[in-house]
Amino acid sequence: MHFFRALNSYLRQYPALMQETNMNNRIWAQGLLIALLWTGTSCRMLPSVRPCPPSGSLSGDVLLSTVKIHTTTQADDFSNPWRASRPSQGNGTGFVIHGKRILTNAHVISNSRFLEVQKNGDPKRYIAHVRFAGHDCDLALLDVDDPNFFEGTQPVSFADTIPGLGDTVTAIGFPLGGDRVSLTRGVVSRIDQSGYSHSAIDQHMVLQVDAAINPGNSGGPIFYNGKVVGVAFQGLSIGDNIGYAIPIPVIKHFLDDVEDGHYDGYPELGMDYLELRNPAMRKSLGVPPSESGVVVTWLDPFGSAYPHLKAGDVLLSIDNCNIGEDGTIVLDGNPVQFTEILERRQVGDSITVNVFRDSGILTLAIPLLNSEDPFIFRNLYDVQPEYAILGGLVFAPLNREILKTIRSGFSTPNDQSLLYLSRYAKLDGFYRDHDQFVILIRRLPHPVNTYTDDFMNGHVVEVNGVAIRCMQDLLTAFSAPVNGFHRIRFAGTEEPLILDAEAVKATQDSILGQYGVPAPFCIHRPGDLAHE
Repeated sequence: MHFFRALNSYLRQYPALMQETNMNNRIWAQGLLIALLWTGTSCRMLPSVRPCPPSGSLSGDVLLSTVKIHTTTQADDFSNPWRASRPSQGNGTGFVIHGKRILTNAHVISNSRFLEVQKNGDPKRYIAHVRFAGHDCDLALLDVDDPNFFEGTQPVSFADTIPGLGDTVTAIGFPLGGDRVSLTRGVVSRIDQSGYSHSAIDQHMVLQVDAAINPGNSGGPIFYNGKVVGVAFQGLSIGDNIGYAIPIPVIKHFLDDVEDGHYDGYPELGMDYLELRNPAMRKSLGVPPSESGVVVTWLDPFGSAYPHLKAGDVLLSIDNCNIGEDGTIVLDGNPVQFTEILERRQVGDSITVNVFRDSGILTLAIPLLNSEDPFIFRNLYDVQPEYAILGGLVFAPLNREILKTIRSGFSTPNDQSLLYLSRYAKLDGFYRDHDQFVILIRRLPHPVNTYTDDFMNGHVVEVNGVAIRCMQDLLTAFSAPVNGFHRIRFAGTEEPLILDAEAVKATQDSILGQYGVPAPFCIHRPGDLAHE
């Protein structure tokens, strides 16, 4: 499906999804959408779970170590960024691992205000807290204060490798809000990289299983031969039950990452490439017939490869794994995309690549980074929205949550420009000289700001002669009106929005009070959006 049509359709239906579903169903709706975007496949409602008897390879300890998570969540309202939405309740599944910790999905505990965990067959609930959340890989670790919770539980054992195609696995969880643990068997039908719906943009390895993985199953363990091989996290139905699990390499990466007490996330190579299948391209680049690889076409200025590779380079191998002309390598006996190597590395590690450049082969070491990148438009969680209000006009930095608030179907030029910026900010170089794109997101109606609706969702480029590169620039510019007026210029138009500076100053407090806004602005310090 074309990106713009898909995102357009999604954003039109998003408000209804927010109103009609609780936390777990909401992430399921997003999961179905991401599967649709990545596969181009139509999707329908998932059927209910068909419980099956416990597998002979699973002990009673496994059932006791699988826990139900009760959540009270409260997401921020990015259309009214000074307030939060109404609290909602949901539930998911988790399981006890070494170190008296509980592993679950990040989407189960995102925006949580209160968490409780409950063992199978035990009515008592115990207060839990989020220790780490990896929103890019949809995994989280919980702590439980009361040591009595862990009495009678045993940490699960993790497998060393992923199961093979056709292997039968067992999913354990508390689907659809049930109070008793349920077991469902299925067969591993596919192993591939795919989109993770929680962040909406990240890709990692997934296990596709022909078993029902429903809301409530999220965060539950997937077992093979008595050991955990995955964590249930997404579902899709196409005729038969299809569910998705986060496999061992992703789980191991997350657990290894947090060993130092901080979650750094995944390193980003940051490059686009073409497969080296076209004979004319191969000939024009002078690549010897004995070599294969992919052609670098673009480098992300925030990526690890940016200082080391060039557009036109042919990437031949990565960490001694030869890259095929289709971009695959063989890893653990399976053909996977060469980027899977980075999935097995941590931020701060290095990779070695062989590159064909200028008729010769170079060997380069690339340190792996995960630089803070304001132009990656992930779904945001557990982050207080930024905003600034002047004369009842509300400004905010462009992000994915702002895009979700647009209800026009992206039918106006300003709306379409925001969508374009979100997609091509780096590809077309718009990121240069910007830390954020500042947007006029709404108007709190008042006589001081009448007839300004045509500027809604406009990208602010200058205020009072000051170039606007971030929210802090906006505050600086607002402090210095020119000849008694605030002149706000937007991309794509010559005529500025003009406000009477004295009238704005005289009415600022009354407007804030009228609309229940506690503060005129909330702006993050650099680094506030880094991984927790």
